[in-house]
Order: sequence, then structure tokens, then C-alpha cells
Amino acid sequence: MNAFEQAWPPLPPEPALPPFGWSQLQRQLTDLAPPDLSPLVADLVSAIRKEAAAKPAEMVLREVLTITATVLDEGFREKYAEDSTML
Repeated sequence: MNAFEQAWPPLPPEPALPPFGWSQLQRQLTDLAPPDLSPLVADLVSAIRKEAAAKPAEMVLREVLTITATVLDEGFREKYAEDSTML
């Protein structure tokens, strides 16, 4: 976490994003994911959620964006189809 905070020091306060919950995030990511990856979304969101309170908000945002990119990445889908133990 220290490396993250050194790379991305806190920015001045600004208006927050509209509030949304973990279940809304999971629902939207599940909808974006192809059917074969949809079951993974719940596990990935759960993993982020469990540790979110101990991390800077921007770090949690980065993890959410990483999940999003992963489920939308066709190359990942192909690799996951070949080896579903890769996560």
C-alpha cells in the first residue's frame, strides 16, 4: 500500500462520485461480463470488498477498473476457457 500511495499521492478534495453499493457494482459487472465469466464476478467483487476498508479509495477504484478490464478482455476469456484455474 505504501508503494501505491507514493505513486499516487492524495489529490485535493473534489466532488465525490454518485454513491452506489457493492451489489450494484456486482450487478453491472456481471451484466458486462460474457456468460462464461459471469460466475467469477461475484468472487472478484467479494475479494475487493473484504479489503476495501483498509485501502485508499483510489486503490479500490483501480482494482474495480482492473476487474472490468479483465472481464471485457477477449484474450483473457480465451485463456480462461482453456484453464479455469488461472485465477
